[in-house]
Amino acid sequence: MRRNVNFSTACRMFFGLVLLSSIAEAQDNPPAARQAPLFRSPEERVRPQLPDNLSVRLVADEDFAPFSFRSRTGSPAGISVEIAIAACEQARLACTVEVRPFAGIMAALASGEADVAVTGPRLDAKTLAAARMTRPYFRLMGRFAVNNSSTLDAASAATLAGRRVGVVRDTLHARWLAAYYAPSRIATYDDLAAAGAALKAGKIDAVFGDNLQVIYWVAGEAAADCCRLLGGAYSDFDYFSRNLAFLIRSDRPELAQALDYGLDKAQATGATARILRTYVPLDPW
Repeated sequence: MRRNVNFSTACRMFFGLVLLSSIAEAQDNPPAARQAPLFRSPEERVRPQLPDNLSVRLVADEDFAPFSFRSRTGSPAGISVEIAIAACEQARLACTVEVRPFAGIMAALASGEADVAVTGPRLDAKTLAAARMTRPYFRLMGRFAVNNSSTLDAASAATLAGRRVGVVRDTLHARWLAAYYAPSRIATYDDLAAAGAALKAGKIDAVFGDNLQVIYWVAGEAAADCCRLLGGAYSDFDYFSRNLAFLIRSDRPELAQALDYGLDKAQATGATARILRTYVPLDPW
């Protein structure tokens, strides 16, 4: 995944009070693994007064798999694309999706060619000055994996003290391990494939990395059913965690409200979970 969303600015500007209260960020101790983020507001949202089947044009990055990409048939696909369509259906909006190069996403919003950016731009101060943001629909997190032969049943710093833990060098995940798992014997690798191969061969005791990347490796052919996830996913906004959200044209605040409503309904009905199961072979949380 090549563009992690920068959520620190957005959090201060938009979500500080209601959406992150259940997720502890790391302070002096590493955070515990978490359950699935709820994301919904504690209060039930109301659909704004919009005509049913209002036409809404969505645009998504064509090269941001697994969140958005152009499928083999040329049609838009991905976690974010399908969640956006599910939210549109729940909000009774008639949405169409176009995928285009990353560089053209914000330009499409600014020119009025598109109403909603499903993926692409970073959620930084510049972007949020030009567009509105929905509530989050996904969170980038961290995850441990171990060999099936391992007797480890938890991924706490105490449990992994003295253990060999692999991670991709010069990443935020590596810095997090250095900060909170210093008693572990941290081994760095050029990429997750190399770290996974070392885990498979028994050269290290665990691997830590991006949640989805670790899941895809564990479930993939290279792993050959050698390994399993250890514990739940870890969330730490000071390091690797980012929330993903949709961006709306600044002159269409009613669309942001409608999509927030639709996202809540899609999550409540189980549609979001079904979409995640389609694209993610193991529980992402």
